[in-house]
Amino acid sequence: MMKNSIILLVFTFSLSIFFVTLSSSKCSAQNCHNLLNASKRALKYYYEGKDLLDAQKDVEAIKPFEQSVAEDPMFIDAWLMLGELYNETHQYEKAITAFETSFALKPDARSSSYYFVAESFWNLDDYKNTIGALNKYLSFTNLPLEWIMNSNHILANAKFAMEAVKNPVPFNPINLGDSINSKYLDLFPSLTADENTLVFMRRDPYGKDWNEDFYISYFVKDHWTKARNMGDGLNSLYQDGAMSITNKGNEMYFASDRKGGFGSVDIYYSQRKNGKWLLPVNLGATINSVAWETQPTISADGKTLYFVSTRPGGYGGSDIWMTTKNLKGHWNFPINLGSTINTKYEEQTPFIHSDGQTLYFSSFGHPGMGSADIFYSRKDSLIKWTNPINLGYPINTKNEENSFTVSLDGKHVYYSSEKGKEKGDLDLFYFDLPEGARPIPVTYLNGIITNIFSGEFLSADVQLINLETGNLINSFISDASTGEYLISIPSGKNYALNVSKGGFLFHSENFSLADHNQSKPFQLNIKLQPVKTGEIVVLKNIFFESNSFDLKKESTIELDKLAQLLKDNASMKIEIGGHTDNIGNDDSNQKLSENRAKAVNDYLLKVGIIAARLTYKGYGKVKPISSNDNEDGRAQNRRTEFTVTSM
Repeated sequence: MMKNSIILLVFTFSLSIFFVTLSSSKCSAQNCHNLLNASKRALKYYYEGKDLLDAQKDVEAIKPFEQSVAEDPMFIDAWLMLGELYNETHQYEKAITAFETSFALKPDARSSSYYFVAESFWNLDDYKNTIGALNKYLSFTNLPLEWIMNSNHILANAKFAMEAVKNPVPFNPINLGDSINSKYLDLFPSLTADENTLVFMRRDPYGKDWNEDFYISYFVKDHWTKARNMGDGLNSLYQDGAMSITNKGNEMYFASDRKGGFGSVDIYYSQRKNGKWLLPVNLGATINSVAWETQPTISADGKTLYFVSTRPGGYGGSDIWMTTKNLKGHWNFPINLGSTINTKYEEQTPFIHSDGQTLYFSSFGHPGMGSADIFYSRKDSLIKWTNPINLGYPINTKNEENSFTVSLDGKHVYYSSEKGKEKGDLDLFYFDLPEGARPIPVTYLNGIITNIFSGEFLSADVQLINLETGNLINSFISDASTGEYLISIPSGKNYALNVSKGGFLFHSENFSLADHNQSKPFQLNIKLQPVKTGEIVVLKNIFFESNSFDLKKESTIELDKLAQLLKDNASMKIEIGGHTDNIGNDDSNQKLSENRAKAVNDYLLKVGIIAARLTYKGYGKVKPISSNDNEDGRAQNRRTEFTVTSM
């Protein structure tokens, strides 16, 4: 493995990694069988082979062992040695023949031979005989604990693989093309929410000074533009990669072994401002340790970071950890995702989808096709991770499957693969994610926030609220240079949006995504009004029960926004106005509108706004802002608003 590589494990290992990590049991004088009965010529060739093994010339040792069994076909130990050597040199069919010949002569000659023949069966995709050989191995007593653990793990993989190949999932990977892929290793794709910007890592392992850098490409019309290096603002002379770009594409978390870190590899953060990426900042000692921290993935709201670490306190190998951002904007101490996700083996390349509920990751530990498979897990009603589900065959194979991202709509996976390439080379592909493995449907809300009079772009605080629960889903700040904001949100729900900025009246909206096409963004441009006398603001997220002046609980966030506006502008006085449509009795409408205005007034008094700054009035139907000839117009006329009466 290359030193300080951002990837924890090299691609393209087969399950044989689990076998070869265990020490070989090549025959020694103490555990040999049939030596006394072997012919002299067979023994002569046998010891020639042993001498070559002692000189670490395993390939050359095969011939004398072959000569030994040719001289004496009953020579068990020579057959066992041949089986191990054939297996090590990937001559699996010959290995099976050698082992099975020895088993026929003496089934219990050496327990470890069943372990090694299982490897040969595995590498020939003979899962049934892999299972049989391992079960036979486990029937022996006094086996090494490590060998028992690995045997049980391989058994689980073989049982899974045997069923998976019988029930393949749809899979048609498509190469992203020469504009993105190169003769080097292209991996770790990361997408913006609109699926129009792709950032990835390119590694040149062939040059004199191999390096890992970030590259970027844009989807224009029907193709990806030529990928370009993202420059010195992000890239360094060290290894930079394994990144996660935010939905809007203006923030990035990544791993690097650059100098000044806390461990061999640390996690860094950078922002793009005025079209340029700022110098990356180390996330600090709370997240980074003397161990290896890498492969970060950031949640859509920017408040939860998942990453891979080899720090103490895990379950073995590399584990997936998470940290959350507190109210002061600082990262809390990381916690391990627990034994449901992590195993005694390696977990890596986590990806948290924008639904905030679905985690995709690679694992060597959960039952799969034999190496690192892609799994997914969802949070249940208790906010606990469910048992991981394998994406299935042929998405997962005996090679390592990792380095991937899932599109916002959940339909596509972008990933690295050797498919169609030389071994060890990687290109970026995408494929359609099977229906059952897709995340919760998500779309995204975006727009531009400006000054209503000057058109100036504004950096404003934005709050998104779930109207059904009244819960704050997300809060964020629009870009100061462009006024843009973007946030991913689950489809099919009703939302409130509150936008505020010092020196301006806050703005509120409510909208429904119940019938919105999730493949298209929901766009909402906001124009803020500067604080001045005479300005009117419609309180779109103040709600009452039908024909009642009882405030619904989901009105609280907007009422508190209004209270805060008054506290921030100590000399401001307002009139609260209630309005109805033209349906019903005029007197009843007048009384209802006045009581609703009073309800808002009373809430503000309750939270500390003095009465001298407030007035309220009911206008009934006399000040419509839309037509009363249709329901949409009448809904707009039924409103609560406030007017700045003095400053």
